[in-house]
Amino acid sequence: MSSKTQERTERFDLNQVKVSGVIQRLWSRGADILLRLAVAGRSAEHADQFTLVIPGGGLDRLSPTLMKADRISVVGHIQDFPYLETGLQFAERSRSAEKLLSAIPSLGEIVSERMATWVVVHSLEAEAGPANEVILDGIVSRVWNRREQLFARLAIYDPYTEVIEKTGKNNRLRRQAHYASVHFLDGIVQSRSVKLAQKDRLRVRGVLSERRYSESLAMFLMRTQKIGLLANAADADELREIRVPRAATYVVADSLIQFG
Repeated sequence: MSSKTQERTERFDLNQVKVSGVIQRLWSRGADILLRLAVAGRSAEHADQFTLVIPGGGLDRLSPTLMKADRISVVGHIQDFPYLETGLQFAERSRSAEKLLSAIPSLGEIVSERMATWVVVHSLEAEAGPANEVILDGIVSRVWNRREQLFARLAIYDPYTEVIEKTGKNNRLRRQAHYASVHFLDGIVQSRSVKLAQKDRLRVRGVLSERRYSESLAMFLMRTQKIGLLANAADADELREIRVPRAATYVVADSLIQFG
């Protein structure tokens, strides 16, 4: 099979995001430009905040002019970005670094693998009006429940995924999927109960949403399989409840197509 034929027959999942809001912060990571965007959420009490990345710092070979408090509209796709967090960073974010590192000297040597969900920017313009729209295709890799809420992790094989093998199954390119978490409020979409299983194929339309929570030292140590370090620590009961703020990005589903 020629490469041209292979390219014509390769099919991709949908992964589209349109969102608008106010820039809260800008920073760089190598050539990339990152920003935090505040977007009107479903709750009137606070705006959700999401991280956006402009790969290489430019769009169509042009460098945009951006400043804090700019109101912008963005089109892009969702992508997961792995990163490492050390025990020292956890301690510093808890604002109890001296206490933690004194009680558990080896805490600073621990490394935890974590995952962030960002929006990769394709195009950007001055905000024309409020927007928060997501459409995803994907295969269910995991399903879980939390306090009567239903969640699913989708593996998404979109055009932006990295090729990891030139020849995969059925002589097609093998790609590294992108992942996104979907929240089905109360396990229901449009008044219908949702039942999911691994390998189900879905199309979800919804909105980006931020879930704010805190993680305790005990949870951090369990994640890294180092919970035993608390066993001999003085004031272990107090230490285990020291917390750091966290935020996770989800797609809250407004509609669902369950293929099959």
